[in-house]
Amino acid sequence: MRESTFIDRNRSKWKEMEDFEKTDPDETASDFVEIISDLSYAQTRYPHSKINSYLNHLAVTAYRAVYRNKKPQPLLEFWKTTFPLILGENRRILWLASAFFLAFCTLGAVCADFEPEFVESVMGREYIAMTEENIAKGEPFGVYAKEEPFKMFLSILANNLFVGLLVFISGIFMGIGSVYHTFKNAIMVGSFFHIFFRAHLGLNALVVIGLHGTLELMSLVLECMAGMILGLSALFPGTLTRRQAFRKGLNQAALIYIGTIPFTLIAAFIESYVTRYGSDGLRSDNPMLTLLLLLVFLLSWVILIWYFFIYSRRVARRNPNPEYRNKPW
Repeated sequence: MRESTFIDRNRSKWKEMEDFEKTDPDETASDFVEIISDLSYAQTRYPHSKINSYLNHLAVTAYRAVYRNKKPQPLLEFWKTTFPLILGENRRILWLASAFFLAFCTLGAVCADFEPEFVESVMGREYIAMTEENIAKGEPFGVYAKEEPFKMFLSILANNLFVGLLVFISGIFMGIGSVYHTFKNAIMVGSFFHIFFRAHLGLNALVVIGLHGTLELMSLVLECMAGMILGLSALFPGTLTRRQAFRKGLNQAALIYIGTIPFTLIAAFIESYVTRYGSDGLRSDNPMLTLLLLLVFLLSWVILIWYFFIYSRRVARRNPNPEYRNKPW
């Protein structure tokens, strides 16, 4: 079908959608589905036409009208839809940030294996000496039990929130700043784990440190993701102006950072109050404690995989937000 014919056939329908605001939720939802269909058709047949911008505007308006008719439950809506929707619609960036983190961790472990002094240069000589002393005493993870829990909780929470904010905000430098800070932190994590693998305590380290590290490090990945979105929005504005694209990217990135705060808080709580019970590692003489630690570890991974990767993708499929159609990622 020629573009002019397509426009003539649908002009009156689009004009009606643009001029009249409907209060019936079913009619609004029907309009949204129809305009999304027209937008998809236009983007496929006429990818460089200005009609795409017009239809995208109508689709965004219809999308907002659909959700305006819902009962306002901002907190529930944030965790049920808003936050996972942003993650799902930007899942390529999520996977890329995850890949960066894992690659940098592996690099840290490899460098530590080839150059023993590398660990000291990254972690500090005193910290390494303390860790090796704890391993020799049979308390490889004793560092998590040496401080009063509440004081430790506040200290860890404040530090992790600050580091996360730094990772997120540094994305303003085309996203490179976020990747750089993720690199620094991931290198330290990889080097730290290498100490325990070298002492044949690798499995113990994965479980005990993973009690809090699973959610803590996932928050770091999400903060890196937020920074990358911030940088990419300015670099690739799509059909929006660069200022509009940057504002949208900043809004989404800020919501991602806000979304990490509860997980950072939970991770700090686990590290302060739970991880200390694994200071001796996984002990065969106390199977109930070992079972409890394993359950916390597995639950953290279930939350991570299901909510951040599976559920977020499902939400994105159920809520095709046209605002994301302009994005090259």
